[in-house]
Amino acid sequence: MIWSIYMMLGQNMWWTDSPKMDFDDEAWEITLKHCQEKGINQIVLDVGEGLQYKSYPELAREGAWSHERALSEVKRCREMGIELVPKLNFSATHSMWLGEYRRMMSTSIYYRVCRELIAEVYEAFDHPRYFHIGMDEEGDPQFFKLQEMVHFRQGELIWHDLKFLIDTVKELGAKAWIWGDMCVYNPEEFRKHIPVDDVVLQPWIYYAVRREHWTPTMAKPRWHSIKEQDGHDYVEEAHIWQVMTHEGVNAMNDGYETVPTPSNWGDNEWCHDDVVEHYINNNKSGKLLGFMTAPWKRTSFKQANHYGDTSKTHLDWLLESIDLLAAARDKFAK
Repeated sequence: MIWSIYMMLGQNMWWTDSPKMDFDDEAWEITLKHCQEKGINQIVLDVGEGLQYKSYPELAREGAWSHERALSEVKRCREMGIELVPKLNFSATHSMWLGEYRRMMSTSIYYRVCRELIAEVYEAFDHPRYFHIGMDEEGDPQFFKLQEMVHFRQGELIWHDLKFLIDTVKELGAKAWIWGDMCVYNPEEFRKHIPVDDVVLQPWIYYAVRREHWTPTMAKPRWHSIKEQDGHDYVEEAHIWQVMTHEGVNAMNDGYETVPTPSNWGDNEWCHDDVVEHYINNNKSGKLLGFMTAPWKRTSFKQANHYGDTSKTHLDWLLESIDLLAAARDKFAK
């Protein structure tokens, strides 16, 4: 099975455009070693502005990897028993790394740029079997107030663009991997447009699944208003997580290859155990590929400001997430 961690090479995905990379080589080395020690056999690496693109050199930032460095890291990880999977996020709200091209979305120029960048990263990462294209949280209002230009796709256009990106990856010989949002929140439309064999699906659940493990958390202050309006006792009762869990299992059992994703980002100690246990116990299709932990922190020794908590570095969060996934695996998958 896949036991994976999400990591960042680039970080210009959301609402900042940093001129310099925030990636520490020593933190990378420590994380790789910890992955190997704990039996984590895959890293999904968010590339973004972190590669010296030959086709669009203006997208790279100071400190970006050369093609030679990327290929070297892929081969070195492989020797360590770790598969390195590249990720380029093409969601309208997570594509700051695309520079001016993100403002040309769904045009002929945009399609050409996407196709050429995917092909270039595919080569730089030595023809990976998977290629993550992101596509999470498109149209989410929380990102609108943080960006100078707001646009997103809907209706038939979003399905057209998703299918274009999936087919672009498929034509190269890899399989597209996406976050679960578009399937979970539009299950009928997703099944209508995206065949089960075309994509790896990644539902993300950052809090507990078991009711007895629901606990208040500081990680999503904006959800406290939801709690007050709906009369919920716990933030985890927010509808999004129950829908994500339920529809993620449904999609898996309908034949979509699935990699569920818990996280320590939500400050719930039960998250990894609950997600791993729940999906293993409800896997009736055999389409459960494995699990990925997503700490959502940079590859860095810097202090991480996690909603006001600066007690841990970014690296601390990475290593902790590896420990949590490995522990859940040892409890429920052996």
